[in-house]
Formats: sequence, structure tokens, C-alpha cells
Amino acid sequence: MDLGRRITRNAEHRYIGSGLMIRALFSALLFLTSGLAAQAANDITQIQQGLESPVIVDVRSEGEYASGAIDGALNHPLQGLPGTLLDMGVELDEEVIVYCRSGRRSAQAKTLLKQAGFQLVFDGGPMTQLEQVLEQSEP
Repeated sequence: MDLGRRITRNAEHRYIGSGLMIRALFSALLFLTSGLAAQAANDITQIQQGLESPVIVDVRSEGEYASGAIDGALNHPLQGLPGTLLDMGVELDEEVIVYCRSGRRSAQAKTLLKQAGFQLVFDGGPMTQLEQVLEQSEP
């Protein structure tokens, strides 16, 4: 064995391994987000079919809420959940619809509320989408 021998590397091989890793990570990300998207689509379908009397919760910041919100929505920023809803007296078996600007925080809010024991939590996704759904489902 020649310890003094210099090992040369082919630059292409270094990137092939990196490319495979990036593809694997991208595939995993797509898989996870497609599952979340499917859950959100299911929630929207249930909202369209009509809920009894849901509590609509805007999980954006106070500043975002002040710039415009869905009529009747309560502002409970994501950082305060689930405590702020519990403090307000929302029961664990009440229907709760959460929404935000893009849908990311509403998905997180749904997870937090479900973990806290809320049973009927629906991800309304982005505010613009939920507004349309609510308008279409009005009698």
C-alpha cells in the first residue's frame, strides 16, 4: 500500500452524490406536502358541505389581522395557540376553522389544536381561499 499516493477525484462523481441527495430530499418534501395538501383539500370539502356554527380563527399576527380579516373571525396568532382559545372558553368539541395568509400557519395551528384535544379542527388554508368557500356555501 502506497501511503504517499495521491488520490485524484473526478469532479463529476462529487456532484452525482450531491444530486442524488438533493433529489431524495426533494422527493421526501413533495411526499410530505402532498399529504398536507390532501388533508387541507378534505377540510375545505367539509367546510363547503356546511358546518353547524364554527369558530373561525385567524392565526396571523395582530398586524396582519388589522389589515383585513374574514368577517366574524377571531384573531389568535399561532404563537398563542392553543392557550388563547382555551382561555376564551372555546370547547374541545366545538368546530374550529383556522386560516392564515398562505396556509402554512393554519396547517400548523390545526396540528397544535388537535394535539391539545380539539376534536373538530378544519384547515381553511389561505384567507382568500376560505373567503371564497364561505361565500359559496352561504344559503
